[in-house]
Amino acid sequence: MSAFVFLLTLLSAHSWALTRVPVAFVEALSPRDSTSSEKFKKDLEASIEIGRKLTEARLKTCGYELQPKTAFYDAGDALQAKELAKTEEKNGAWMLVGPRRSNHYLALVSGAASTPTVSLMATATEVGALGPLHQTIAPLNSKMAEIAAVEAKARTKGGSTYLSVVNGDCLSCVDFASHFDAKAKSIGLKKLEELTITGDVPDVTKVLEAIRKNPGVKFILLPNYSKSSIHVMNSLDGEFFGFYVGADGWGDSKFGYVQKASRSDQINGFTVRGFPPVESGLKSFSLGRAILKLKTEEIPNAGPSLSVFKIFNVLTDTLCGSKARDSEAFSKAFQKSGKKFSAPWGVSIYDLKSGEISYKRSIGVN
Repeated sequence: MSAFVFLLTLLSAHSWALTRVPVAFVEALSPRDSTSSEKFKKDLEASIEIGRKLTEARLKTCGYELQPKTAFYDAGDALQAKELAKTEEKNGAWMLVGPRRSNHYLALVSGAASTPTVSLMATATEVGALGPLHQTIAPLNSKMAEIAAVEAKARTKGGSTYLSVVNGDCLSCVDFASHFDAKAKSIGLKKLEELTITGDVPDVTKVLEAIRKNPGVKFILLPNYSKSSIHVMNSLDGEFFGFYVGADGWGDSKFGYVQKASRSDQINGFTVRGFPPVESGLKSFSLGRAILKLKTEEIPNAGPSLSVFKIFNVLTDTLCGSKARDSEAFSKAFQKSGKKFSAPWGVSIYDLKSGEISYKRSIGVN
């Protein structure tokens, strides 16, 4: 046998000796889905590939080969998340990276309760009660709403009244509003009225009536997704002159429909999110620092991408630390280390002003 053939044989044997780890990324990014931009989809896919490439060498020394895949579905059908979870669990996935929307993530977990899962952004209170096998990168609504209420109080400049306008068909939005109201009441803010809306282009007739009835209202709590939120803001332009308070559904300067979609410089406020600017977040963990050495144009610049990179970092640490050789052993290791995925950057406040969303500061950074 020639030396070359012998080397190929060794390399082939080493490759086959690697433990393959299937990981499925399940998200509402079907080509028919109009609630997320094509750029978001491309950046998510690019983030997964960057994470795979930059962890490949270390994982190989630990005896592993990651096999990430994507499974996309329609945002209008959360049950698809459950069915896809069942399919991926049946196909042997060691871990599922779940949807960013809380109700979708809860549906996914119901379809694969015994498989470790991590959500990119889910924040609803129910998510925190799922147990050690199911984690979210984002802080829960209870924490974000508390910080939002305190920030709103600081910005009222002597006033204390607000209206709440909430998408009733959004689990996380309703949950955030409930926690906000509880904290607001405890610090002297007064909710004048709560109005429920539905869909991405909601009817704002009752909201307009409430504003005209309460001309001195200081701010509107609007903890909804970006399409619904900007529709409300634009519809109230010229009628409402206070500020808006958002949860993490508004998006940021790169993603979502609020940025640059407002029709008036009078539309302003702030939103709370579980992510600092991407560059700042990347500096906080080893894979992130490696990513910062890439060309700037190669780095997807959004919170969900930051979550993907953090997931690859913690997943690599968990595999190499546990030496798990099957999914059952990995699940046991995940139960011990899963909290390392959770809320690593505290809560960040972003200002909305003149159609621009910009970072202000972070609170409670781990």
